Amino acid sequence: MGALMNILLTGGGTGGHVYPAIALAEAFRRHDPGTRLLFVGSRAGMEARLAPAADIPFVGLAVRPPRSLGPARVVLSAAGLGLSLGQAAAVLARFRPDVVVATGGMAAVAPVVVGAAFNTPVLVLEGNAIPGRTNRLLARFARAVAVSSEAAAARLPAGRAEVTGLPIRREVVSGTREEGIRIFGLAPNRRTVLVIGGSQGAARLNRAVEEAVVGLAGRRDLQVLHQVGRGWDGARPRGARTDAFASGPEVPARAEGAAPDRSDPRGSGGLGYVRVPYIERVGAAYACADLVVSRCGANALAEITACGLPSILVPYPHAADDHQAHNAAPLVAAGAARLVRDAALTGATLTREIEALFESPGRLQAMAAAARSQGRPDAADRVVALVARLAHAAPEGVRG
Repeated sequence: MGALMNILLTGGGTGGHVYPAIALAEAFRRHDPGTRLLFVGSRAGMEARLAPAADIPFVGLAVRPPRSLGPARVVLSAAGLGLSLGQAAAVLARFRPDVVVATGGMAAVAPVVVGAAFNTPVLVLEGNAIPGRTNRLLARFARAVAVSSEAAAARLPAGRAEVTGLPIRREVVSGTREEGIRIFGLAPNRRTVLVIGGSQGAARLNRAVEEAVVGLAGRRDLQVLHQVGRGWDGARPRGARTDAFASGPEVPARAEGAAPDRSDPRGSGGLGYVRVPYIERVGAAYACADLVVSRCGANALAEITACGLPSILVPYPHAADDHQAHNAAPLVAAGAARLVRDAALTGATLTREIEALFESPGRLQAMAAAARSQGRPDAADRVVALVARLAHAAPEGVRG
């Protein structure tokens, strides 16, 4: 990439904002191990844990999004944003980034505004088909916006958007089936349905899956690996065997000490069912999957298509501008996914969808090929190249 660069990554609040930044950090280090990286986010966000875990230096700002629109919450959030502007100015003056890369969320506002004021090139990363409100605001300060589709580009300031795809971590596509079977205690001779509802889980999806486990209880050829999200306390399914809900020697405790629940994952008494609060080794989970059931966040779809997996997609109905349905539309149109609207999501519906796909010869293989055609596994490299162009186009007095 030429001269060594200082890259400031910013964003946070959700995995969809944090994981693309981590993926970019991996790519920068792969291209040039001497690249200096700094992640600036909210000290109250998940980025405060995930960035250091990925060996990325982290600085936490006072900003935090309001958890409600109550006057007191809004005032506190505005005060935190004001304080974070001064904090971000101090960080940028000290670190002197060549480029500020923002992945979204309120945590990115102060570093982007300050970076633009310092005449530092700003790149915004937007993975959704309909850009979020925060990123539409940040795009006004950006030299360029990296997007996942032409649909997103059309909704942003003219001339600033470049279609790159959304960066994913190398771990997503480097897991092996053998590794996943060992980690999650799965049966090697069964086909696997992987359910992912996001880092916090999805209550309606969880309930439908637990009902579907009852409907699929007699299937000795299938098993379900279910990420329920931290804090989910739904009832365990009654249909499959429930005398094996304990962690075995090969399945380590996960998600801050919580161990996987199991319902006959290896035995011959019916459907295998393993559920975990959170899947840290997601690449191993994808490597085991024959079918994915998921919400339609940009990060999840980028991972699913990069892995070339067929899916049943359930858009979150309260997402801003219904952007999850728009995210899913190209996959459905390409034949890579089946769409189930949240209002129609029940255990019976999900059971029918799963069984129809597994019982149609060649259907899953065709969907997998279509998913692969929609994937952009090289997105991180494309974004790194775009960042390098921005840095090299900046005046010498601006670059760090």
